[in-house]
Amino acid sequence: MKFYKENQLDEYNSKGWVKIENLISATEVKFIKKEIKSFFKNKAKGYKGRNINFADNSKDINKINSFHRLSDIKWIKKLSKKNKFKKTADFFLNTKSKFIQSELFAKPAKVGLPSPVHQDNFYWCLKDNKALTIWIALDKVNSLNGGICYYEKSHKKGLMKHTPSFAKGSSQTIQNKDLLKKFKKIVPKLNPGDALVHHCLIAHGSKKNLSTKSREGITFQYKSNNSKTDFTRQKKYLRDLHSQIKR
Repeated sequence: MKFYKENQLDEYNSKGWVKIENLISATEVKFIKKEIKSFFKNKAKGYKGRNINFADNSKDINKINSFHRLSDIKWIKKLSKKNKFKKTADFFLNTKSKFIQSELFAKPAKVGLPSPVHQDNFYWCLKDNKALTIWIALDKVNSLNGGICYYEKSHKKGLMKHTPSFAKGSSQTIQNKDLLKKFKKIVPKLNPGDALVHHCLIAHGSKKNLSTKSREGITFQYKSNNSKTDFTRQKKYLRDLHSQIKR
């Protein structure tokens, strides 16, 4: 069963992102939220540094803002191989894909942290820029609770220069924001189970969540089977990241 529409490939290539409604069911959403909470209850204390970020200093699992090792949960790793995700990635990449990782971006109510505008491939350091993220909403998402803001068509600009942001869970931001002024900004509205598929070069970010509604979402990230890592770039990025964490 296909969850995407054939004409959405043109939309993805043009805008840098598409919305897929009901990629997962309400039952699946409920199960995922329950299992993630159970995992954190038992395992969150085992993570620190760049892997887990809290919205405040409480270390309360209900205040987790982002978690970057979600595929450590075996059933999440298994989920990443399901046809609905794997074939969706293959379709939009227009080639066979390989799973990279899965992350949680929880943005809890009233205290959810902002995510500075960035491009994913600055972190991933892939030479061919042939990768994408499937971002799945576990809550209702809109501009009021920190929904993702895309700069449409910015993926055609290529990889932009980034600078340290010192933000938890999103350590880099595009240095010259003036480059983004010519692109249309949009914050898609999502219902639980809806998904966004976005190109690894589209500029995007999100505001704080000061609302009374949480904005929980999980990602599955994929690259082309033929993609190669630029290890020089990666080494520099990791060096800068560790420097930020220490500071």
